Amino acid sequence: MKNSDGFTIVEVAVTLVVIGIFSIVILMMQTQVSNISVLEVQHTKASYLAYSNMRKYANDSPPTWFECVTPPSSTPSTRAPGSRYLVTGSTGRVDGLPGMVRQEVYASAPYGCLSGTASFGMPIKVESVVEYGLPSSGTGSGRKVVHATYAAF
Repeated sequence: MKNSDGFTIVEVAVTLVVIGIFSIVILMMQTQVSNISVLEVQHTKASYLAYSNMRKYANDSPPTWFECVTPPSSTPSTRAPGSRYLVTGSTGRVDGLPGMVRQEVYASAPYGCLSGTASFGMPIKVESVVEYGLPSSGTGSGRKVVHATYAAF
C-alpha cells in the first residue's frame, strides 16, 4: 500500500449526505419557527382587538348601555342573574388577521340588578370575544381570544 493524499469518493459522498441531512433539518426548524412567529403575531393582534372592544364598555363612565331588563319589557330584574346578552357584534375582515373575524361584546350582571340599570356597587361583567380565521361564511372553527372584566357602578 502506498500513502495517498486526499479523500476517497465514498468519504466525500458520506460527508455530502450528512451535510444535506443537517441542512434539511435546519431549514425545517426555521420554517416551524417562522410559522409559530406568524401565529403569535396574529394572536397578539386579536388580543389587542378584544381588549380594545372590552375597554369601550368597561371604562370609567356609568354604564348607560347596560340594561337588566329583557326588551321590550320595562319591568326591572326580568333578566336572570348571570345571563349574558350581546351588546355589540360584527363579522368582517380585519387587516393582519386571516379569514373572517367575528367580534362580540357580552354583558351580564352576575348578582342581578336592583333597578332597570346597574345599581351602585353591583358588578357588571363585560366579556369581549374575537374569533379569527373563520371561513368566508363567518361561521366555523377558528382561533378565539376572550377578555373579560368586572366593572362596579
